[in-house]
Amino acid sequence: MDEQATVRRVKAFFKDDYRRLKLLADAPTLQSVSYDRPKVTASRNNYVEDLAIKRTDAQNKLELVKYAIACLGEIERTVLDAKIIKKLANWQVEELTGYGSSRVYELQKSACLNFAKTLAMISDIDLIIK
Repeated sequence: MDEQATVRRVKAFFKDDYRRLKLLADAPTLQSVSYDRPKVTASRNNYVEDLAIKRTDAQNKLELVKYAIACLGEIERTVLDAKIIKKLANWQVEELTGYGSSRVYELQKSACLNFAKTLAMISDIDLIIK
């Protein structure tokens, strides 16, 4: 496993994909779909149905991400949440954990690698670079 590349990919996942999943999963719920008078169109796509499926898929993936985070040790979970998800400054993470910058960096790396391994085992989201 290329640890540095995997850590970068995990950070990119939380920067882009995780936020996108949260937005989609938290989108307003669709009220209902009416099949009484089907729309006559050349398109076979059902936009409302596709959106509902994407929303449900995003919710399921978010649950898997939350589970993978919960599987981390307490201090790794704290560092991952503070540094990568909430984007706190280094000094804030150090103050929060009681560790110095070198140890926080090691914990961040460890948290990213363990998160990637767990997520790959329980889902189709593979962040591991080989």
